[in-house]
Amino acid sequence: MKHTHIKKTVAATAFALLALAALPSPLRASSHMDAPLITLDPSANTTDVYAFLHSENGSKVLETALAVYPFEEPGIGPNKYNFDDNVLYEIHVSTGADLAAGQPTISYQFRFTTTFKNQATILQSYLGVIQNVDDANQNLTQRYTVTKVVRKTNTSTVLGSGVVPPNNQGIATPRYEVGDKGENAARPGVSSPAALDAYTAQTIASLTGGYRAFAGQREDGFYADVQAVFDLLQFRTGKTTFDSQAGFNVHTMALEIPLSELGSDQQIVGVYATTSRQSTTVLTDGTNSAAPTLSGPFRQVGRQGNPLFNEGLVAIQDKDLYSRTQPSADASLFQKYASTPELAKLINTIVFKSTVAPETNRTDLVGIFIPDLIKVDLSTAPARLAGGGADFAANPDDAGFSRLGIFGGDVLTSTVQPGFGGKGTVPGGWPNGRRFGDDVLDIAVTAIISDLRDPNNPTIRSADGIDNVSKNDSVYNKVFPYAGTPHNGRNHEHHSIAGTVTDNRFKNIATRGPVQTGDNVLIGGIIIGGNVNKRIIVRGIGPSLPSSVPNPLQDPVIEIYQGSTKIASNDNWKDTDQANITATGLAPTRDAESAIIVTLAPGDYTMVLRGTKNSTGNALVEAYDLD
Repeated sequence: MKHTHIKKTVAATAFALLALAALPSPLRASSHMDAPLITLDPSANTTDVYAFLHSENGSKVLETALAVYPFEEPGIGPNKYNFDDNVLYEIHVSTGADLAAGQPTISYQFRFTTTFKNQATILQSYLGVIQNVDDANQNLTQRYTVTKVVRKTNTSTVLGSGVVPPNNQGIATPRYEVGDKGENAARPGVSSPAALDAYTAQTIASLTGGYRAFAGQREDGFYADVQAVFDLLQFRTGKTTFDSQAGFNVHTMALEIPLSELGSDQQIVGVYATTSRQSTTVLTDGTNSAAPTLSGPFRQVGRQGNPLFNEGLVAIQDKDLYSRTQPSADASLFQKYASTPELAKLINTIVFKSTVAPETNRTDLVGIFIPDLIKVDLSTAPARLAGGGADFAANPDDAGFSRLGIFGGDVLTSTVQPGFGGKGTVPGGWPNGRRFGDDVLDIAVTAIISDLRDPNNPTIRSADGIDNVSKNDSVYNKVFPYAGTPHNGRNHEHHSIAGTVTDNRFKNIATRGPVQTGDNVLIGGIIIGGNVNKRIIVRGIGPSLPSSVPNPLQDPVIEIYQGSTKIASNDNWKDTDQANITATGLAPTRDAESAIIVTLAPGDYTMVLRGTKNSTGNALVEAYDLD
């Protein structure tokens, strides 16, 4: 039997396949610098859009957020980063036929106004220590309105207004910080509204119709080693962890939308955001000069949907065009970039040196990116949320959350689409919505090097750990507005995450699923990246599975392939290399289980787990990094 013809049996949790080293890849990470022109306009430059399903008081809601101002340095002065009174910020939602057409059904517009208590001072933002939002010591205050626009009828309804909390400076804004002390670092995210910092809690606005809104400075929740991506793809190895967005803030608008405003929850909706400016600006100079005069209709200058599309797939010649167009034009203008991605060719040439990632007819990528809206299945249970990690006791990730989404076994069940395997299995995170904490770099590279065109028989190649950054530098909130507390302008660090790569990278990844006869076996993929060999142990577990697992496979056999060549196999682990396996501390607890220690050169490998004498049952295939 040739390995290339083995049928892959992939359980709902089996999308977490195995990659035991960083896989170099030319993906353009979310640098927040998507297109040439918009990088010159930071207050209109969209960094990220988020959209996910949650529950408030037992009712489903759609959580959305738009962030602007890339690489916002905390504590800068005397002028601060603020929302731009002259920019029209919009979050768009598409329902029904508008989703496939890439047209907005409802648009939510944020408009800001800025006032000062005293302009005859150099103290632009703070006249003293601010105890409460807009008190006498907050010199600069921004307010905003949220307007709902129904596109079919072109009717507008003002939902309400809110006030923006002060930027986090430090001593001037102590209630953002741990212990309400300005010298301390910003508070970590929390899991209950009562535990939010005072400024954030005071500025969550309740609007008409059951909406809630927030607008203000937040920490940048995206994490990746962007510098390494753009430094000739030379990713860091060893114990160096470099999060390019660590220590930086953004300005975020968050809007919680009741599903009653969108119709039934038995649908998929799309979310994207735009920024616009009026078409004409008149400037004057000299002693009689005045403020710029703005006139004319608003013209779109920025657009953001799914992360990475314009940055990583659209060619330079069309990046600015993307910023100025609507998703309704994506099929005619930009589908070619998803269907035949240059990125897949670069990965094959630079990394695999052969055709591994499919280069043409990428209907799977077209389904994600065209039209470029974040698709959210409203029929599922609420999304699992990130906190500070599974081990952060004060605010852990929700049980079952994985930063890799479906590739980490974090799945939901849909009642409106067949999903993977025809059983309604859909991702628990991006590209089914996008949550704070989704590792969009690793997910995107995994999707590109995999082949998901047949959802009933996908080929998965994991890129987990590609950039040595596997968590955010701050703890997310698990309550509205979800983005983390803004970094203290007086006390923050850039780039490096506390700890080492050994702390952040996986040491073990496992996949469990049914093992049947013939070609219906359990398969896991291994990618060894870099330029050095890696020593691993692979185990096949069956009899010692927990009693809650039905019908465990009684005698698993492990085989490791490179291409169609079998390079190692084992039935009972004590039969070969017993002493070395025991020395690892990872010896199976049952003699009939299998284990192999093997040193693999960089490349693409496959683990196959089958039953002795065509036996069947549920089993676990797993790999541990021994280096």
